Amino acid sequence: MSVKISIIENNLFFAEGLKYALSEYFTLKGRTVEFFAEENSNATVDLVFIAQSESGNMAYCDRDVHEADVSPLYIAIRKIKPAQTKREKACSRELGVLDCHAGIEALFHLLDDKLWRMSVISAAAKPCYFCLSRRLSGREKEVVSYLRLGVNQTQAAKYMQLSVKTVHTYKQSVMRKLNLKRRNDLFSWLLKA
Repeated sequence: MSVKISIIENNLFFAEGLKYALSEYFTLKGRTVEFFAEENSNATVDLVFIAQSESGNMAYCDRDVHEADVSPLYIAIRKIKPAQTKREKACSRELGVLDCHAGIEALFHLLDDKLWRMSVISAAAKPCYFCLSRRLSGREKEVVSYLRLGVNQTQAAKYMQLSVKTVHTYKQSVMRKLNLKRRNDLFSWLLKA
């Protein structure tokens, strides 16, 4: 049986080392491995190693569902020290977190410990509670669209026929759902999206 893996990581040296280690691990388990580039979105992969965002947790359930209604499972690659990250909750599709400075034994232990969940979780195509709670409501999307256009909160409140305080509350809710701490983080996210 073949395992299809995608590695989404900017550090190519780390990604190549991870490919080598994963090939060795799955060869020992008697399985073949196929690696796919992150750009190859048409391929259905089983496991995705993805660089963890600065904000921490991601909603993987909304990321990609392929034509077979099977979503891949994720292992986040942490680049900052565990003491600096605050992880209260996580998506059910996240198998675990791999520290980028960890040794090959830590990777093998993580895979041994968590890989049994692949068949159980991938069968469930519905989004988990964590991902559902991070989806934006209609009003929140409307506030974000006005902010993206460069409209300030006061003008957005006039257009939406709401109070400025209500628009501010929606903006704070969006920031909380996106795990953004500062207003600058929100505006940089708006420019990227």
